[in-house]
Amino acid sequence: MFHTIIRLTLIFTCICTNVNAQHRIGLDIGTRKLDNLIFTFHFQSVIKDKWLYSVGVFSGSNGRELIQNNPDRLYSGEPIKSPFKSVNEIRTDELSDYHILDYSSKVRSFGVQFGLGYFFEFGTSHGLRVNLNNKIGYAESSTKGYYRSIEIPKEVFAYFTHYHFISALSLEVYHTIRLTGRLTFNYGFKIPYFYSIDKRKFNPTNYKDLTYGFEPELSIGLTRVIGKCD
Repeated sequence: MFHTIIRLTLIFTCICTNVNAQHRIGLDIGTRKLDNLIFTFHFQSVIKDKWLYSVGVFSGSNGRELIQNNPDRLYSGEPIKSPFKSVNEIRTDELSDYHILDYSSKVRSFGVQFGLGYFFEFGTSHGLRVNLNNKIGYAESSTKGYYRSIEIPKEVFAYFTHYHFISALSLEVYHTIRLTGRLTFNYGFKIPYFYSIDKRKFNPTNYKDLTYGFEPELSIGLTRVIGKCD
């Protein structure tokens, strides 16, 4: 699937370079807490005046997160839930039953994005670009569950791997600096809002969970004009 998406994106890019509007290809690198990297390859084309559309593919790590809960919730009978049904199930051995208390997760993902943008230019070298992208992808989530018994002072652990879809709307703002006639450096931030599109497989309730809610990223990248320069 991922290789098909890349081929279609490249074919679309080649077709679009035959018309007169300005086109760019670009690569940017995003990070949340400097412990992960998301790579995005994208194609941009001017629609009219300063409006543009873009399509692209992304892949990389969404980072790591540890979700720690108050043990009092466990002892009072309040349910604590991870985004995954199998992680939330009670673990049992010959001594006791064990309920989920804390869990950690690591997520990798890939997918496609498409959206609209608008750019301003300040002089000959500087500018500002604003994009609104929709992202749809597929993720691998590795989870470690920490379980505690209510009856005895003992904890157990379990490991899981889940595959699920992710989706986000992402507002992106960049300062652009023209390096040459064709090459432009950009830096800025992305503010994606992640939401679940398949709650049977991924049903988060805690905004600390990865790929859920707002997860701002710092981003740097380069774009290059392809075809004729306007």
